[in-house]
Amino acid sequence: MDNQWSLFGLDLGRLVDMAKLALQQLFWGDETGIRRRLYPTASLVNGAALDLDQYAKFSCDAGYSDPSQPLAVLFPAELSLAKTIELPVEVEIDLAEALFFEIASHSPFPDEDTCSGWRLISRDSTAIKVALAIASRSSVMSFIEAQAQSPQTSLENYEVWTESGSALVQLEGFGDGARRAVYYQRLFGMGRQLALVTLAACLLSALPAALLAARSDQLSGVLEMTELDAKAAASARAEMVALEDKVLAARGFFSDRVPYDAWLNTVAELTPDSVYLTRLGLEGDRLTISGMAVNAAEYQTTLASSGLVNDLSAPSAFTRDARTGRERFTLTMRLTASR
Repeated sequence: MDNQWSLFGLDLGRLVDMAKLALQQLFWGDETGIRRRLYPTASLVNGAALDLDQYAKFSCDAGYSDPSQPLAVLFPAELSLAKTIELPVEVEIDLAEALFFEIASHSPFPDEDTCSGWRLISRDSTAIKVALAIASRSSVMSFIEAQAQSPQTSLENYEVWTESGSALVQLEGFGDGARRAVYYQRLFGMGRQLALVTLAACLLSALPAALLAARSDQLSGVLEMTELDAKAAASARAEMVALEDKVLAARGFFSDRVPYDAWLNTVAELTPDSVYLTRLGLEGDRLTISGMAVNAAEYQTTLASSGLVNDLSAPSAFTRDARTGRERFTLTMRLTASR
């Protein structure tokens, strides 16, 4: 017979089983923390298992101050058959069926008197570890009757837990429905709150079209004004950049300019009225002057003692002009400063 859950060779039934396993791990596993946060607390009638395992969420207050709080008993480990099983991780999707055969083959009690429970305690990439507990149902009922402190509470309302290694395992088929009902109710409430939050978010994101259109027109006007202002600002910035380039070019031009005006003023101040200049030549910072003086050597001394010239020399000897009676001179120097 063909598999009715098969589509193009893909086993859809297997996908459904994987989805169920994912939901079970989400709501009942230790990793996500949902069970630890929302699962209600039960009053433990006997023993103190709080230090043993927080998975069961027990309270040792057995005073029945809250009649609605679930009750639980800790079945002695020596009266049950407990073991830890390591299985391949691929078996987890069919773990319930695998443990059913494990319990059936290892239970020392008749089938109608067998109760059991299991719990997945660890998982890695290759294997899973499961804590398994098997007990006699009649022995469990007798133990509950002996531990019960309130005759008004039915024996079937007590949860039964037992130790299996270092973990607590709940034996199924007793009062395990009360806490699960509260847990499912809390999950439903949390889901309803999430749905309301999602709905509110959707309503806030779907604002009326008229309001959006008005806001769009307003923003379009602001955008148009902003674009005009931006164009004016860009034009002004371009003009400023052009002026800055001109200023930089002018600074570059005048930075290398020789201060001839200051140097000429310096030469004029150092030259007495008895000296006549007939020729003046400037090449960089080097000055060559020619002229006539009553005493050319005295004029040379005046220039040298001023401290404003360097490398002062006479490339040719002084000669006296017969017509004027003055000495002709030619001096070269480097002008270093002006007054």
